[in-house]
Amino acid sequence: MNLNIINGRVWINSNLENITISIKDGKISKLGNQDNIPEADVSIDVENNIVFPGCVDVHSHLRDSEFSYKEDFISGTQAAVAGGFTTVLDMPNTNPPIINVKELKKRQNNAKNRIFCNVGFYSSPIRSEDVNQLRLSNTIAFKIYLHKPFKEQDLSDVNLIRIMNRISECDSILAVHAEDHQLFDQNNNHTTESEVHAINRIIKLAKQTNCKIHFVHVSTKEGIEAIKNNKSIVDISCEATPHHMILNTEKTNSEKHYCEPPLRDKENQETIFNSVVDGGIDIIGTDHAPHSLRDKDEGKPGFPGLEITLPLMIDLYMKNKITLQRIYEILVDNPIKRFGLRNIGQIKEGYNADLIVINENKMNTINVNNFLSKAKNSPFDGNQILGVVAKTIINGQVVFDGKKIIASPGTGRVLEKEVDF
Repeated sequence: MNLNIINGRVWINSNLENITISIKDGKISKLGNQDNIPEADVSIDVENNIVFPGCVDVHSHLRDSEFSYKEDFISGTQAAVAGGFTTVLDMPNTNPPIINVKELKKRQNNAKNRIFCNVGFYSSPIRSEDVNQLRLSNTIAFKIYLHKPFKEQDLSDVNLIRIMNRISECDSILAVHAEDHQLFDQNNNHTTESEVHAINRIIKLAKQTNCKIHFVHVSTKEGIEAIKNNKSIVDISCEATPHHMILNTEKTNSEKHYCEPPLRDKENQETIFNSVVDGGIDIIGTDHAPHSLRDKDEGKPGFPGLEITLPLMIDLYMKNKITLQRIYEILVDNPIKRFGLRNIGQIKEGYNADLIVINENKMNTINVNNFLSKAKNSPFDGNQILGVVAKTIINGQVVFDGKKIIASPGTGRVLEKEVDF
């Protein structure tokens, strides 16, 4: 089906321009005005709203398999498209975990024909010898949890150097949950020192291996400073979550809304906020971590983020606290460049037609009961914000119309090496 998008303010070359978009066979085929654009099967009038490249989340937990009661590929990717994410990268701490080629392929096959957005899959190798084959089997990147390694996973310096050398050799990237469990306090609280120590440890190993590193959900002032001070020396990047950026322990119940790393004090939170705005932090990752209400009552860490991250950023834009250019960088351009994704992220002829429509003037109250995610909990529940996703288009097909999913599972694709990255 051919599709035209008319009457939009289209994000092109860091500006909003009045341009008509023509889509054919899932690609952007022509940009122009309504007079010189080819006829289409369907024309969508977006009523002067913003047309933006689809967002990319580099940090999602789509669960499924033995964790399907928390979230599955259908509900998780529905949440993604409702939140303006057209591509998500899925973390490997599933049940069973993605630690070898067999489990990776099983998960990829399980996702096919069930996903509404495009999905890439991380893996977490037990053996350094598995790294290259995992990459050839279309793993998007690698991930380790320093505070909570998988069974039989040796994360000593000696073995990490082996793994990092292999990742470097295949020109991939290692994402790191940087916390040292030996520095948790006597009540098992995740101290700021545990994060800072782990970040410095990985930076030291990166200098020895030339492995590209991406630090996930950085939450501390000292951690950010360590990363900033070493960016010119080693190939490192970092992300923050919207909750670590916006919330702190002075105004949010961090026990009720527990996550790992936990919410921090105001000083750390303000540093994260300012670093997102000024460029010290490269990416916003949702850390979409759905749990059942029972699991949350039992203290499981995390909460859903795919449906609220972009609206929260648009609300900050409407309050003049962040620019639209910066939102583009942290949710589109930097994730794409850092993880080597192809043919997305620009509204440009020949690029994949992964697009979203944003109504930045519409007031919305975050209501967990309206989430498409199975998880119905959030520290942002009840917040009134400006900005909603009015439409999501993936591979040239309208998947979300601003109120409901209007496509079938299988609209999204599993990302493949040499095609998508």
